[in-house]
Amino acid sequence: MNFRSFVFAGIAAALPLAVLAQNASTKPAVVAELFTSEGCSSCPPADALLAQMDGKIFDGIPVVVLSEHVDYWNHDGWHDPFSSETWTERQNSYNMHFRLDSVYTPQMVIDGTQQVNGSDGSQVAHAIATAAAQPGKLQIEITDAAWSEDTLQATVSVADVSPQTAKGTSLYAVLADDEDISNVARGENSGHTLKHVSVVRVMQKVSSLHGPYSGPVQIRLPHGVAHHKVRLIVFAQRGPTGQIFGAAQREV
Repeated sequence: MNFRSFVFAGIAAALPLAVLAQNASTKPAVVAELFTSEGCSSCPPADALLAQMDGKIFDGIPVVVLSEHVDYWNHDGWHDPFSSETWTERQNSYNMHFRLDSVYTPQMVIDGTQQVNGSDGSQVAHAIATAAAQPGKLQIEITDAAWSEDTLQATVSVADVSPQTAKGTSLYAVLADDEDISNVARGENSGHTLKHVSVVRVMQKVSSLHGPYSGPVQIRLPHGVAHHKVRLIVFAQRGPTGQIFGAAQREV
């Protein structure tokens, strides 16, 4: 099956993505960030698409997904428990690069350089293929991950970093819930049970890149967030442009 004609063409086709992910890949990962909200009736299809993408390899391209819940829908009858102004600010920063008139949900940003409707599978597939073909991609590895109370400690390595890629690029670490489920009582999704994957709880800068890198990561969960089903995600992003050059993830 051709990459651009598989299940991304429509969630309704309900084809098993697992059949497209049987072979391991050594290619650097592409990052798909979904800006979403439980208060938005258009978002559940995009949440479902993100879940189908999660952990899969498409035509040899690993995809790392992030679900970032914005807070500007909270006034409309339902307060999304995973929302934060931090993710709204991140979306606003992207939209300045994209020169959009306003933010919207569901929006999916691929490797920080392309934005598409988060529920449009064909657009998402095209953006992933385009991102994977960009130069300067990095292989990132996470090792020795262990909890010390609510703080995760790990080692991150990045090899073969060229001066061109390193310029203005930093490593970032994310702790994300592996899976979350909500029973929405009010708002546009009232009465619906919503499922989310890779829900971002905290994101922090680890280090600027100046070349190949190996060093520690320490990242703490916010108060009240359990760490029995959490994943650590590390990615390299250039600040001035937003471009992401690679990512890795590990369940911890």
